[in-house]
Amino acid sequence: MKRRTMKTWVLVSGMALILGASIAVSVPSEVGAGTPCCSITTVDRKTGIVTAKNTATGETFKFRLSDAAQIGNIKIGDQVSTDFQTRQVTVHSFQPAEGILIRTPRPRPPIK
Repeated sequence: MKRRTMKTWVLVSGMALILGASIAVSVPSEVGAGTPCCSITTVDRKTGIVTAKNTATGETFKFRLSDAAQIGNIKIGDQVSTDFQTRQVTVHSFQPAEGILIRTPRPRPPIK
């Protein structure tokens, strides 16, 4: 290989490696569709809005069922997994959700 070609190849390879690493680091890991992270805490049968809580962080979120007739199938304590980037929710007995409506951060501990 010519010296100039070799320098170009090393430069392009290095830039690709840096770009790939920065993308991998910047994208937060999400729970897979098969791994429940949350559980249902309330079900509002009038509005069709369901509230769930992330068991690891304490953060809550609300979502609406895509098929309102399935509201009777959901009960408090049912396991849920989420993908906050695509706003998809999976209730592990079926796939009913339109998306996450509201995310509520975990309450701060009291100051002592």
